[in-house]
Amino acid sequence: MIVLGILLNLNIGSSDIRLLDWRQNPVAAQLILDFRLPKTIAAILAGIALPVSGLLLQELFRNPLADPSVLGITSASGLGVGMVIFLSSVLGLSSMLNNPWLLCLASFCGAMLGLMIIVFFSSRLNSTAGLIIVGMMVAGLASALIGVLQFFAPSEKIKTYLIWTFGSMSGLSWTQILVFSLMVLVGILISILSFKGISGMRLGENYAHTMGVNIKKTRWLILISSAILTASATAFVGPVAFIGLAIPHICRILFKRTEIIQLYSLVVLTGILSMLLFLWISQIFPNGTLPINIITSLIGAPIVMSILMNRKQYSM
Repeated sequence: MIVLGILLNLNIGSSDIRLLDWRQNPVAAQLILDFRLPKTIAAILAGIALPVSGLLLQELFRNPLADPSVLGITSASGLGVGMVIFLSSVLGLSSMLNNPWLLCLASFCGAMLGLMIIVFFSSRLNSTAGLIIVGMMVAGLASALIGVLQFFAPSEKIKTYLIWTFGSMSGLSWTQILVFSLMVLVGILISILSFKGISGMRLGENYAHTMGVNIKKTRWLILISSAILTASATAFVGPVAFIGLAIPHICRILFKRTEIIQLYSLVVLTGILSMLLFLWISQIFPNGTLPINIITSLIGAPIVMSILMNRKQYSM
């Protein structure tokens, strides 16, 4: 199915060029290699990063509604990107926008700041509603700070940021794809180190201590890996919503798996397939490519409402 999704996305675009044309037509080969293939790889990477981040946060907070977008982490990460976009013009350093490492660093710092705020308040709030309110507070604060930056920014930078907020897999260079891939790989490797700790924490912290689990270390591993994964996806494809929340729950419902390694693997595969499907759907509209954020919100929002209305079914 994943291979089919890759082939579908390589075969569709704004032009009538098809995948089979690349051997006879040099222009077709260049279009596929420099535009469609990076876009497809970006969808795969985002399909790994966001669902895994959502799964890790759900395990950390033991909350079915934990997700980078719902908790405001995506907005905080977007604040970091917004600062690079807007301050680059103020400081006369527009070339900074072409540095993918700087975008990732700014996005990571924003994500970690949002996570620290969430962790601070989650230890004092033991309710789902309280955690959601804190997430809204983080998102609102990030939006307010971005609004201040927009007020003093030139119109072309505001347009650049607005287009970025729609979410898009297009326009990434191979250098950006390389940085994106490295960031996701690092996030995945760090998250794998938390598996033993997550399995122990599911049984309670006291039992986890008897198993030799370092709770503090496990929490930091989850926080850092979630921040890296969320930051990389947000920096390169925009603030894509609801994927981190929806995919883990879809896997739990469809596959009935709770063991962390099995669930993790299913989340990665389902996330890749879903993002490839969403990317393909976004490109089949006759009047141009539909922003990916619109499609993910249309899919994810009903799942959020379903979770809220069936909290016993989704209890963790």
